Amino acid sequence: METIELPGMTPRRSEAYKGDFGKVLVIAGSDCMIGAPALVATGAMRAGAGLCRIAAIKDILPHILEICPVATGFMINPRDMKSLVEFADHHDAVAIGPGMGVNTTTKKIVLELLERHRGPMVLDADALNTLASLEASEWPTRRDWSNVVLTPHMGEFMRLMAAVAKRGGNIGMAAEKVPAAIAATPRSLADDDDAPSTADGIALDMPEESAAAPAVQLPVEPATKTGPDRTALAELLSRATGCVVVLKGHQTVIADGGRIGINKTGNPAMATAGSGDVLTGVIASLVGQGGLSCAQAARLGVHLHGLAGDLAAKAIGPAGLLATDIAEYLPRAIAAHLKK
Repeated sequence: METIELPGMTPRRSEAYKGDFGKVLVIAGSDCMIGAPALVATGAMRAGAGLCRIAAIKDILPHILEICPVATGFMINPRDMKSLVEFADHHDAVAIGPGMGVNTTTKKIVLELLERHRGPMVLDADALNTLASLEASEWPTRRDWSNVVLTPHMGEFMRLMAAVAKRGGNIGMAAEKVPAAIAATPRSLADDDDAPSTADGIALDMPEESAAAPAVQLPVEPATKTGPDRTALAELLSRATGCVVVLKGHQTVIADGGRIGINKTGNPAMATAGSGDVLTGVIASLVGQGGLSCAQAARLGVHLHGLAGDLAAKAIGPAGLLATDIAEYLPRAIAAHLKK
């Protein structure tokens, strides 16, 4: 297995100001999930973004900003998607999905942004579940899918892959590995913490065997492999959609259609609500700061997120970690990476 160096981060110039480090827009949250957008924004700022704005509906936006006062706000009008898309165009990266719920408004926002906003986007949680709920004829058109990052856990992957298979996609890989990997996935991982998987009972129609892209192992400490081989799954979704895929879990897999990275940072204490929201913010932040492709930002973001979790667990303990603890240790993880 090939090993490649992680992307570097350039030390900041003494005369730098916030405009040098990117503007991130977070579109997230709902009445019962006001913490999600705050965690995404906190992750983005702790990873070095110069500015973060949170877009949410009027009723919840003030409460979100109370949780994350370093961000500013934009009120979403569900009847005026044009204004939201125009606002998104003024940002270097957009993170969308956590805590939004799967509903008509979320669907409208996700489809409008994918079709009309040309900049980089990180899709997580209910943005992924919204895509998974689409009929084949509803799938959005987009000029460039390579600057879209999908960050599913296994439950979201199963739902999304079923939708992609029904739609059809550019799937060229060692497909015989995929059914076995899915079958080896524990039910607790496949169902996870969302609604039951719509992939249940659906057989994915895979093509004949073809050459799979070589896996790329990120240069960090070795870990014991457990669970299914998810490299084939991540590559399948990446090739089928044209997106960068971050398949979350133990030894998170990052696929960009050409190479696959396997992360080795992180620990079980990070299995806590909101951890994925922080990761979404970290990846969006690294994309928005410039200098890295979406694939590079995803690989580095997953590494730094896991390293922050390792540092937090070492300082606080092996259990009881909060997502905010992971965010708090991100600057120390960045400092450790800069020293290498």
